[in-house]
Amino acid sequence: MKPNTELDTMMFFDAALEDERTQLLTNMADAVSESRTAANQAAELNEDGEAGLLRLAEIWCAMSGVPAVIIFEGSQTELLANVVAQIYAHLIQHPFHDPVGLALCVELRYMVASLMMGEWYE
Repeated sequence: MKPNTELDTMMFFDAALEDERTQLLTNMADAVSESRTAANQAAELNEDGEAGLLRLAEIWCAMSGVPAVIIFEGSQTELLANVVAQIYAHLIQHPFHDPVGLALCVELRYMVASLMMGEWYE
């Protein structure tokens, strides 16, 4: 059987990526609001929250187009709210199109779900 080279074999990947991206952006919009509320209420991060903040900062710094010099100021909860908002804004403007992007979407969705359940706060 001769393969049809005109078929789009990446259509399933593209659909999965778009679905993950849509769900992530919806969840991240909620997380931005939730983390801003926590920062306004002077909530404290627990150990999971500190680890999550560090990982989110790593992700944000690794994204293309992010300035080489980044200054972080404020309490941990203020930093968390700012980093979540920055990642959200970046994802809206620069959607992923590759397997690394899909993996990152899944990781971020897991992290945002944990944050939204209050698992990152004392």
